[in-house]
Amino acid sequence: MVRRKVDSSQDGRRLTLIMINPPPRMLRGNKTLLRCGLIFAVPALLTLSVLAAAPASAATRVTHPSAPRHVTVTSGDNSAIVSFVAPASNGGSRITGYYIREYGENSAIRRCHSTRCTVLGLSNSVSYRFVVAAINRFGRSAYSAPSNVAKPTAPVGTTVTITFDANGGSGAMASETEPYDTTALLPLNSFTYTGYTFSDWNSEANGSGTNFNNGQLVKFNGSATFYAQWLVSAPTTATITFNANGGTGTMAPETETLSVSAALTINSFTRTGYTFRVWNTAANGSGTSFTNGQLVQFTASATFYAQWTAVPTPQFENSSVNWSGYVVPSSSALVTDVQGDWTVPTLNCSATPNGSTYVWVGIGGEQWSTGGSSGALLQTGTTSDCVNGVQENTAWWEVVPATPGGEFSFTNFPVAAGDHVQASVFELSSGAWETIVSNLNTGLSALLVTGDAWGVGQTENGTINFVIQGNAQAISYSGGYTAEWIVEDPEDTVTQNEVPFADFGSVTFSNLESSFNSWSLTPSEEWGIVQGGATLAAPTSSTSDGFTVTYTGP
Repeated sequence: MVRRKVDSSQDGRRLTLIMINPPPRMLRGNKTLLRCGLIFAVPALLTLSVLAAAPASAATRVTHPSAPRHVTVTSGDNSAIVSFVAPASNGGSRITGYYIREYGENSAIRRCHSTRCTVLGLSNSVSYRFVVAAINRFGRSAYSAPSNVAKPTAPVGTTVTITFDANGGSGAMASETEPYDTTALLPLNSFTYTGYTFSDWNSEANGSGTNFNNGQLVKFNGSATFYAQWLVSAPTTATITFNANGGTGTMAPETETLSVSAALTINSFTRTGYTFRVWNTAANGSGTSFTNGQLVQFTASATFYAQWTAVPTPQFENSSVNWSGYVVPSSSALVTDVQGDWTVPTLNCSATPNGSTYVWVGIGGEQWSTGGSSGALLQTGTTSDCVNGVQENTAWWEVVPATPGGEFSFTNFPVAAGDHVQASVFELSSGAWETIVSNLNTGLSALLVTGDAWGVGQTENGTINFVIQGNAQAISYSGGYTAEWIVEDPEDTVTQNEVPFADFGSVTFSNLESSFNSWSLTPSEEWGIVQGGATLAAPTSSTSDGFTVTYTGP
């Protein structure tokens, strides 16, 4: 029965419901059913008693409830029952539930709706203490004093089973069953895995769990699966595979014991127009070289690439370690003008990742076989370098030998592969000499005037208005007796040796001009680059318009 009472003694009106002889309640599943038609849900924690707390007076302002009291814990199987007394004060508002958590741990907070709750998901044989806080509509109370210590325990007679997983290996192992909370030895592994060695057991397949050694003494307090952990077996032999690298034929791999000296197999590959030189660990010869039949201590398997030297052919009459093109001598008079066009080459930087190629025109610089030379060399052109596999290009001028000496590169003068370049060296009417290299794609020109200055500018109506980049007052030149159109493998200024020659494909010189009254390119003026018996670059026979220099190896 419900009786209604209205109290108007306060501001506003207050309606009070008073329940007389409340109907009995029934537990059905996880819900409490009241016969008056109200339904209250029971939480996942088992609720065995009603919410209760001493009420505050009507004049008390609603605030946090006080903390629950007398918290006790009773152990179960992977669980514990937490019991406590409701707070002395509900803070002026009905208690709506409780929070339970482990004492002193940053653990998950469990929600409870009664003063006796079962906490699940605990580990047996582990000690626990709990604290409890009450909740009303204003908020949470302080946590209670900690409970007594409880240690969940499995029922007497419980057993645990360890299952063993090969984890990629093969074979079979029986499961191990032991009484709960007893200590016993793990069985020794009998799985196998080709190419691998057993390391240990782990509670996770990827090895991120707990490790257990083979035959380790273990305390069993829960069933689990142990996964075999494997390490790659250290190799005992090395296998050398031979690659013809442009040649033909077959060679069987050579297998040897690690760190034991053995002779390399003698090469049986062949290549038309080439002779075998050495083996190398890199196809382009940039790795470690080994001679034919060399004694080697192998530390790892590898592929050895045959390295070949081209057999020189009579495709040019003169050879040099660094020049390929045409050198045209003058019988008596100084050469006062030389000019040529070319396209900046695209280098094969994958084959020659740190190589260089110079392309230029010049006057002088040829050393005569009979002694002396054709005079100092005044030259200008472009440089294309592979820098860690990436092509970079610049334009420059140089006097060799000179006072002061050195090569001078132009700045703010962009050059790209595929650009059309025109270069010339000539004597001015004043007696000074000028070099000029023009990028016909950008309209920029870079020039030097001996005894004056050098710089870069824009060509407008046949006149170059340029910005000075350097002083050339100390530079003088007195002319030479040869005209040159050259592709060059440059020399390292420190070691005085040629740097790695970049694979430039081919460069065609066209629009050739000189100060000769009547002239043409002849076979006696051809030059090719030969290093160590190998031809690296060679010119084609000349045409009426020019000639081509082609990269030929190694």
